[in-house]
Amino acid sequence: MNMRVKVGCSAVLSFCALGCMMQANAAQNEGALTLTVDNDVFTGSDNNYTNGLGITWVSADLDSYDDDDLASKWGRLWSFLPFVGDAGYTTYAAWTLAQEMHTPDDITNPNPAEDDQPYAGVLYVDSLLYARKERWTHVWSLQLGVVGPDSQAGNVQKDFHDLIGGDEPMGWDTQLPNEPLINVGYTVAHLAAAGHAGESAQWRVVPVGTVGVGNYFTGAGLGVYGEIGWNLVDALGGTALRSGLNAASTVGVGPVKGWSVAFFGGVGGYGVAHYLPLDGTMFHDSRSVDSEPFIGSGSLGLNVRHGDFVLSFATTFFSDTFSEQRESPEFGTLSMSWQF
Repeated sequence: MNMRVKVGCSAVLSFCALGCMMQANAAQNEGALTLTVDNDVFTGSDNNYTNGLGITWVSADLDSYDDDDLASKWGRLWSFLPFVGDAGYTTYAAWTLAQEMHTPDDITNPNPAEDDQPYAGVLYVDSLLYARKERWTHVWSLQLGVVGPDSQAGNVQKDFHDLIGGDEPMGWDTQLPNEPLINVGYTVAHLAAAGHAGESAQWRVVPVGTVGVGNYFTGAGLGVYGEIGWNLVDALGGTALRSGLNAASTVGVGPVKGWSVAFFGGVGGYGVAHYLPLDGTMFHDSRSVDSEPFIGSGSLGLNVRHGDFVLSFATTFFSDTFSEQRESPEFGTLSMSWQF
């Protein structure tokens, strides 16, 4: 195995070990471990945001941990944030270790066109705090990582394409340079309406707003998603790594009795001031294209729960993200969770 791949695997194993230790400290609690894969192979393309892989550990209610546990200490460290630890709110923590790959339209060209999506690899840890109360969910995020060769995204994609017999990505030597990544964000979701359809089906509608500041993404977004299904659970939606909420559907939800099936869909729009995979690095010269100031998105998916397990699949579509884009970005997301 390539040494760089070994390093990446070691990081994932270490993260899993952390999750197992925290699970052991919360034997009576409800949390979740989630594996999420974003990939455009699900939609028959191979460009722009082409792959994301993440593993997420979601805590139980932070008040259920001993004061000396890491999750409890982490919650107290950020208790100054609005809604976190406030009366009437239940607070949860989550950590995601993720890697993203962004590539131009033609990956066989060793010197991609200057007006196309540049190669970009990103490796980061996303730390999130969820504060939930009745119909409201507030999410604070801190994303720390690196963009550039140190992300090992180029090596992982080359090895994977070699394994499956795909086209060799030739242009990773032109990728964005190494640069530390830091981003903070806030998301709010509100259960605006809910009801029954027929004798057994249920539905709900949830508006969502988000804002981010940092050298990965600076901008704001508004959207709304809806669900319809059977035995729906009270949880915030979200599956894709791109939204930063890939494991949100497990927050505050323990194992379900019987089956829960939900069809979901949503639309949204983003005002973009800076988006690193397109606009390039902030502190070093790099390839770049100018991101569109407004980007629209839509998604459709299915979520199935049974006992301790959750399986979700969704497809996500975007409007053109820069003016010379050859093909609008789209990708599918497969997410699997084990709740405990």
